[in-house]
Amino acid sequence: MQISAPAYRARITDYDGTTSVRTYTALEADALIVTALWDEDRVEVDSDRSGRLTLTRAITGHRSALDTERRTLHRTIHLEPVRRPRALTGRQYEDLALILARDDQSGARLADGRIRAGLVSVPPAAAARLLANGWLTAERDHTVTVSCAGRIAMALHEHQAETGVMGTDKWIVNAFGVGEWALGPSLYLVRCSCGHRDGRRYDDRAMAQRAARRHRLAHLRAALDLPPSGPA
Repeated sequence: MQISAPAYRARITDYDGTTSVRTYTALEADALIVTALWDEDRVEVDSDRSGRLTLTRAITGHRSALDTERRTLHRTIHLEPVRRPRALTGRQYEDLALILARDDQSGARLADGRIRAGLVSVPPAAAARLLANGWLTAERDHTVTVSCAGRIAMALHEHQAETGVMGTDKWIVNAFGVGEWALGPSLYLVRCSCGHRDGRRYDDRAMAQRAARRHRLAHLRAALDLPPSGPA
């Protein structure tokens, strides 16, 4: 069973502008993200269904003792999931939910290839796939938790926001008693698989799509305990 499979491909742009690429396991990526949050770096989640993350650290100071001008430099890490979040199946989502529910208790544990989460367990083959996809982290003491990549995949599974269209045509009867259809503009709706229904009606599809992305982004950020972002 592969418990340290790559979870993210990273493209790193350092303070001096040089770039490099590498991969992170789920455990390494989680440590990187937690450190960024602890240090109050900027952590951004893409509002689409890609599961991508961007971590940005800024430092401000003098380049040398003789430099009188303070400069701000940035180091950026773009994280791309190795396994697409939309590949998460309904059964895998349920298994991750069982493991996630144990976080506030004694935690789930890996034993004989099986993940034991209280009175229930995830079979070895299913556990191996979750670990190989980077959706779980396994510590040396065999404690298993849902990784950041897994939490994002779960949030995207829960919040499959989409837009719809409704007509505003009306049947009008004129003064002579003759009825006819009066064509009205189309209005666009936003709905989500979580049951959310946006009460607004939008004049064009682009506005509705932005509203759908805002809804999805709010839950993606919540999955990582990030504060709400500004308007998209």
